Amino acid sequence: MSTTPGDASELARTVLEEESRRHTRQHERSAEVVLPDDLLPGVGGAEIPLREALQREGVRTALIVGLLGFVGEFDNTAVSVLAPEIQKNLGISQGAVVVLGVMSTAMFLLGAAPISTLADRYPRKWVAAASVAFWTLVVFSTAFVRNGFQFFLVRLAAGLGHSYQLPVNGPLLIDTYPIEARSRIFALTGALTMVGIAVSPVFAGTVASIGDGTDGWRLVFLMTAVLALPLVFASLTLREPKRGRHEMQAVLGTEIESLGTELPISLSVAFERLRKIRSFSYFLTGMAALGFGLISSGYFVNFYFDKELGLDALERGLVGSLTFIPALFVIPIVGARADARFRKSPPAAMVLVGALIAGFGAVFTLGLWMPTLWLIVPLLAAANAMSRAAFAILPAVISTIIPYRLRSRGSALVGVYILLVGGLGGAILTSLFSNAWGERPALTAMMLPSTALGGTLIAMGARHVRRDISLVVEELREEQEEHTRLKATDAEVPMLQVRNLDFSYGMVQVLFDVEFEVRSGEVLALLGTNGAGKSTLLRAIAGLGVPERGVVRLEGRTITYADPEARARAGIVMVQGGSATFGALSVAENLAMACFRYPPRDADQRIERVLGQFAILAERRRDRADLLSGGQQQMLALAMALVHEPNVLLIDELSLGLAPVVVQELLAIVQQLRDRGQTMLIVEQSINVALSIADRAVFLEKGEIRFVGPAEQLRSRDDLARAVFLGHEGG
Repeated sequence: MSTTPGDASELARTVLEEESRRHTRQHERSAEVVLPDDLLPGVGGAEIPLREALQREGVRTALIVGLLGFVGEFDNTAVSVLAPEIQKNLGISQGAVVVLGVMSTAMFLLGAAPISTLADRYPRKWVAAASVAFWTLVVFSTAFVRNGFQFFLVRLAAGLGHSYQLPVNGPLLIDTYPIEARSRIFALTGALTMVGIAVSPVFAGTVASIGDGTDGWRLVFLMTAVLALPLVFASLTLREPKRGRHEMQAVLGTEIESLGTELPISLSVAFERLRKIRSFSYFLTGMAALGFGLISSGYFVNFYFDKELGLDALERGLVGSLTFIPALFVIPIVGARADARFRKSPPAAMVLVGALIAGFGAVFTLGLWMPTLWLIVPLLAAANAMSRAAFAILPAVISTIIPYRLRSRGSALVGVYILLVGGLGGAILTSLFSNAWGERPALTAMMLPSTALGGTLIAMGARHVRRDISLVVEELREEQEEHTRLKATDAEVPMLQVRNLDFSYGMVQVLFDVEFEVRSGEVLALLGTNGAGKSTLLRAIAGLGVPERGVVRLEGRTITYADPEARARAGIVMVQGGSATFGALSVAENLAMACFRYPPRDADQRIERVLGQFAILAERRRDRADLLSGGQQQMLALAMALVHEPNVLLIDELSLGLAPVVVQELLAIVQQLRDRGQTMLIVEQSINVALSIADRAVFLEKGEIRFVGPAEQLRSRDDLARAVFLGHEGG
């Protein structure tokens, strides 16, 4: 059939109007979740003096975290300052030293991801103490390496041992000290770290110069290990605060207990959910851009001082110390300024971070091109003060836009972006440019654009900060409401609960504020027009898609951040629509594949039990799945789900493409499951099929719930019934 120009223009007009309506609806939804400033935690309140915050919560945590940063810099600085000596002593190239140093930073940043898993499951002080002990042993071993390969191994291990800092230290400070003083707390610990940065170059240069000839650099690592050892025991004395306590007090007025034992937070799910936080997504992209110039800059600056200015180890150490001393005074000032800005306007604190990063790159590049050392040092000092101040206040600013459950994972994700997306590539490019042009042109080519772009992206994300903090507040309020509801009376805990769920594919939002419950033993039908988001909703419940907002619970346990495997073990099993079997395998082999995680004897019992419910499958257990009829393949898919004895069975399009007589056979099986008390959520295109087996129904249209109630009531809603049959809203 041909399409006339008039038909085509009408179709285009309809599509554009629908797209405009979708954008308008998304904008309205976004505006709805932006709360007034006086309802945002830490905004608009009275200032809490730093001394009061330390007196209230104790000095110990801030002091120990600061000292850990102080000593940690001795190792990092030793490799940077002594890179020329290490290169000559071990007989490796300049580029190799830089790459090895960057690989240590790589392990520091990448190791934060698995460490964040430990930090979520165990007391963080234990994780810190074990990590510091391992790092101390590795630093001690560095003094005895004899070749480049051994140096490579110990640098990787040193980075891994140090990787606890991102997911442990920052969240500990956030949960210990009040929101109104966080930037100053981080500035205080950052200042202690800066003392280490300022002292460590002189320490490294002095110790190396009094050491034994070309092996003097080894003594630096021995002394660093001695300094670190007492901090292993000090870490064990850290207090373990309740996670999210200050946000709970600010938003709810009290601290609430967890609703139940939560499923472990999946690293992949947490990362995906974090990337859906708009301001945090801009921040991550900015960190990736920054990594191109930042990660390897310290090494190449020292090579420039060695080759072009002829500075020895002690002289480079003195220069390095001088360029970091001003940061000691700037960081506390910026910390106080950031707290004040946040109380007045949260986005302003994020803009401040972006401005400091962009300014750092510009001043750093200008300093490199000064003709004398007396001009280079002041400009590099100003640049370092900007960058260190930005990184000192960053955790306090970012913590407000991340749900408290995801803070350790959020800190780890920052490391992944700054290193994998930017750092490694930047180190390689800078090495290539350095060989071709020299250190100064190479650093200029990498540092100036990376810091300008990184700072700009971070500042651009500030416009989403209020919304993202509002969503954190909303999540806390929902948790309190559910906690209060369950404690008030003998309220029934639903088998499955979905609250405030939004879901998007890229920029296209398909689910809007979806909310419903499924009681134990209940069959709930999920109905709606084509493209309403029914299958997407099932995928979000099963963990196959990550929502950008909302909560999913199973028997009161929060499973929002659990992966599909964990949800399946907890009892959520999904039967996919369409082909959900392995066509080349027999019926028995398909069932065996479904039972892969069970011991053989248990698997055999499960298979025989489920075959007792499907006589036709028992008869054809040796036949290939693709030789079965469509209805029999659907039975097999259902059987593969039932071997897991699920608490909640999700079925997507049970009757899709099947003959009525086959559908009746499947309905009889579903009815038997219902009679046995199996909880089910069924997506169905046929309203008659769904309502013949469902206790209640949920009707979705364009991603929004239009009806929740008894199935029989839906029959009386002619507008919704016609929408299901006709694929659009009835008139």
